[in-house]
Amino acid sequence: MTNLRVSAVLSCLLLGGCTRSPVPSPTQPSGVTQQLLIRSLERALAGLDIEKLKSQSVAVEVFLQAGPEAFVREFIVTWLRAHGVRTASESPELKVKAFASVFGTDSDQTLIGIPAFQAPLMSIPVPEIAIFKWQKSRGQAELRLYEFDGKTDVITRAPPPSTGRAKLDKFTVLLFFGFTVADVDKHD
Repeated sequence: MTNLRVSAVLSCLLLGGCTRSPVPSPTQPSGVTQQLLIRSLERALAGLDIEKLKSQSVAVEVFLQAGPEAFVREFIVTWLRAHGVRTASESPELKVKAFASVFGTDSDQTLIGIPAFQAPLMSIPVPEIAIFKWQKSRGQAELRLYEFDGKTDVITRAPPPSTGRAKLDKFTVLLFFGFTVADVDKHD
């Protein structure tokens, strides 16, 4: 009887220890979020008309509603330089104000199956059972440039905004049949 009690207590401790094992926390923002943000920013920049900027010296100011301001500012200025825009901090022929009115990510998921939950009486975690699961992650950046005369600060041009989008989708499907993927038939 005591052996049964001792083994029951040890089993409970073992199961409790498995559910409480430490997991290192991921970086904030996550790597996926960082990728979505930078890809959407690159795509928004690629959609801008910067041909006129290449012929003049330009001072660039960047304004951002949300996100890592210093990084985005430096990335936009470096991207413009890499694409032929000459930047100058003193006596520029043109001043450019770049507004990142949108810079962020969204996520959603569709689950057909049973979500993860805690069993009511024993607090035992029950894992998710997904017949089909679609995890959607989206990044979006919207940029708008306003060009001003370098001496008079009069707006000379306000091209339309450019939007860049990036996506990452993860799918989980419960398969009832087996299949094999191999590279043994490939010859070098």
